Amino acid sequence: MKSYTYIVASLHGRTGKTLLARLFADHALFTGQHPEIFDTDAADRKLAACFPGRAVVTDLDRVTDQMKLFDTLTAPAAVPRVVDVMYRVFHKFFRLAQEIGYVEEAHRHEIEPVIVYIPDREAASYEQGRLLRDHFKQCHFIVVENALLGKPDKHVQQSEHYKALMAHELNLYMPLLDPMFASVVDDPKLSLSEFMSNSPVQRPPGELSLAYLSLEARASIQVWLNEMFNEIRRLSDVIKLRADLSFKRPL
Repeated sequence: MKSYTYIVASLHGRTGKTLLARLFADHALFTGQHPEIFDTDAADRKLAACFPGRAVVTDLDRVTDQMKLFDTLTAPAAVPRVVDVMYRVFHKFFRLAQEIGYVEEAHRHEIEPVIVYIPDREAASYEQGRLLRDHFKQCHFIVVENALLGKPDKHVQQSEHYKALMAHELNLYMPLLDPMFASVVDDPKLSLSEFMSNSPVQRPPGELSLAYLSLEARASIQVWLNEMFNEIRRLSDVIKLRADLSFKRPL
């Protein structure tokens, strides 16, 4: 049986990358799976803070951590994996992946890597995204449009890199969340999968997130999470269908 590894990346910071990696992991938990989660930000550990005891923190400046991470990512798995690639190690991560033949080795173990790439408003992010897609042609590639970032300037939109990347057939849309509740969602103590399951939360009232205490926040966040989970489910289904129906790797 195939397993799927979602590698969430962006060229620059503040793109919503870690939030999206968290959403992929929480969607897996929400659907009854037990994902393996990898945080490559050894300093801030923002993704790991959302999944204490479950996420593995990796310092890609250490050779031993590099080896351990890619040995794990190429080992057979019965569960999905989510990797949050910190923007400071963006080039290092994908260079290492190329050098060791990560995608080919993953395929040998029935693992389907999926690169989830978030461009921002800068021209370089579209150029780099296009290069990344072309370098990993044997890999599923998703282009993310984060509504919070807005559209880039017209001269960027007229570039061949922007047009090529935005015309990519696999794309994920991150809708805008009311800014009033964005900080609520950012709280690492708020389990998004638990929140969406509507299961009772066993915590003292003083430790409850505003997501539970405010009816307005609860409704707004649930609508946004439902849209995000539906997008992730839609793309996961498309990728699984492609992987199941064809021996030819998608371009």
